[in-house]
Amino acid sequence: MAHDLLTGDAQDALARIGSAELVIGVPTAGAAPSLDGVAAAVRVGLQTHFPGQSAAVIHVDQGGADDPGGAPAQAFGEVPLVRIRPAHATGGPLVQLRLDEAVATTLAAGQALGARAIVLLNAENASLNADWVGGLGGPVLADDCGLVVPVYEGGRYEGTLTHALVVPLIRNLFGKRLARPLAEEFGCSGKAAAFLLEQDVWETDLGRNGIEFWIPAAAIAEGVAIGQAALGPRRVPAPAQPTPLGEIVGRTAGSLFSIAERYEILWLERQGSESVPCVGSPPEPQPGPAPDPERMLGGFQQGVRDLYPVWERILAPETLSDMLALGEYATGEFRFPDSLWARVVYDFLLAYRARVVYRSHIAQSLAPLYLGRVASVVYETRNQPPAAVAKVTERLCQVFEEWKPYLVDRWR
Repeated sequence: MAHDLLTGDAQDALARIGSAELVIGVPTAGAAPSLDGVAAAVRVGLQTHFPGQSAAVIHVDQGGADDPGGAPAQAFGEVPLVRIRPAHATGGPLVQLRLDEAVATTLAAGQALGARAIVLLNAENASLNADWVGGLGGPVLADDCGLVVPVYEGGRYEGTLTHALVVPLIRNLFGKRLARPLAEEFGCSGKAAAFLLEQDVWETDLGRNGIEFWIPAAAIAEGVAIGQAALGPRRVPAPAQPTPLGEIVGRTAGSLFSIAERYEILWLERQGSESVPCVGSPPEPQPGPAPDPERMLGGFQQGVRDLYPVWERILAPETLSDMLALGEYATGEFRFPDSLWARVVYDFLLAYRARVVYRSHIAQSLAPLYLGRVASVVYETRNQPPAAVAKVTERLCQVFEEWKPYLVDRWR
């Protein structure tokens, strides 16, 4: 699938360039945003961080418009620009970016150019600047790092799903303390790109729906040296049609559970975790408004009423009993203990593997429980400094590790 995305025209354009040490992928979809800001960031980033090194930009245009819509080639200065339009692209304002296709196309183009480093950027990120090019590409070219994932600066309650589910589960399964184990943007080596392209994930549900979760997991499983880069705030526009929470949680949980199945041989024997180097100082959580815990708690309680028959088939009896007992708390005193949340996640993972009900139902039915967990964190930390939320995440990660035998024993 990956190499098929390089059309004949794209291959000809890449052949005219010949080779490049650094390839930068810039995917767009829907009504193509202006790439002038991206072009400026890339141009200055290359001049500042990679003087004298050859580079090329790959614009993966999934919008399908007849007009390129982005910055003209001259906006990138002397950096060659290749625009690749996948055959299926139909255009329209509501077209959503297919990240798997953008990643595969960029990696394939990098391979065609013999790139030593490949960087994927988000063209919609208003905070993108020249240092992002250096942060993601520098460790690959200078330090032989195989994969670099970004760490963004954000408000203390941003990314609650990432901190409640993605961070502790990936850390526990793969033994790496990544602040944000997601690769929506990343830098990787040519060797890592070749490995990723060779995997059988691209035509699977995991590849289509969870490529950003899979890339760090696959790299760690392969023994690729992984790093992090502190890039500052991430400002992207909200989607024109917001995705329902159940679908978001379902996609995230389903992707993580599929990854756990795929790499069981690795994580069943792995214990503990180790730190991962970071370029730049890891950002401190910033002050910001707290979500409404009462509303989230209401969503949790509604889930108890509506989804009890489903949870009864997913959760272990003791876990289900402890979860139902949460209803005895007064609103402000509501707490969803770390150990209970860890058991809930592990029970859902086990049920997903056993297919006790449709897998999509399992993953999406985690959403009300997630709301209860986030409400608990807000109640606990809303009157504390922003750093308190990060401490809760670290505490949760440690509890996930402590409860790993619970998962391993039942998995086997």
